[in-house]
Amino acid sequence: MGNHQMMKFLLIATTMCSVLLSGTAFASEAEDMAAGIKCFPAKKIVKMVRKFDGMKPEKKDTVGVIPEMQLTASEGESLPERVYFREGSTEEAFILGADGWVTDFNRIGSMSKGGELCMQGKQFAGKKDEELGINLSMDFDILFKNTSGRHTIAELLDGAKDGKSHYKKMLPGVMALMVPKMTHVGVTYLSPADSTQPRIYAVKSGDEIGGLFVEKFHEMYVVGLEDLQALSAENLNIEGGEYHLTPIPSIKKMKKLGFGGGGNENTTEN
Repeated sequence: MGNHQMMKFLLIATTMCSVLLSGTAFASEAEDMAAGIKCFPAKKIVKMVRKFDGMKPEKKDTVGVIPEMQLTASEGESLPERVYFREGSTEEAFILGADGWVTDFNRIGSMSKGGELCMQGKQFAGKKDEELGINLSMDFDILFKNTSGRHTIAELLDGAKDGKSHYKKMLPGVMALMVPKMTHVGVTYLSPADSTQPRIYAVKSGDEIGGLFVEKFHEMYVVGLEDLQALSAENLNIEGGEYHLTPIPSIKKMKKLGFGGGGNENTTEN
């Protein structure tokens, strides 16, 4: 799926999984264990993904949510042979990459709340949950729908505002009040770093203008919306390869909240 170093803001994936994958599986556990099959009820995951469908159209016109799931094997263990959705005797396979990413996991929202999310491997036969040697993590990326390389300032401001609404939708009760304002956008290129030539710059009246600070935070290039406005920019252009663009708070705010500390940071001026 390319580069999955995008900032996973506000949701700790393993915690989310422990909540969403709790419950009792429907099929005979003894039969599944013998066949090396482990299933979890999909209801909470499907409900979480569908929560965003109920948002007002104007909140979803600029940004959308992409659910992602990754399986990682403990040392000496291997990934499952397959990952799939099961409802009764009906099965629908997901695509599991060699790196453990389930590349088409965004389809989960269209599946039945009455089904199960399953994985199977010969190495799981006869083992209990705690013996599987597999860690499953899930998170939700909030991304701008436009990836043309040309973003108007109005689009970025709208996406920042609506992005906050999406983050609040994920979190229960009082936790939603802790979501900070989205004041920046982050660019993450999808190809390996050595094959991209990042070029992110401000545009006014069709011409590139200088003075835009682009900060590097881990694998993400960060641009402040106030910086673009101060330059009277009309567009933010992004070149150098396929990318994801996501609304985020400032690097300082993310550090204060405890996300992504200790990474590579630097600042450039274009």
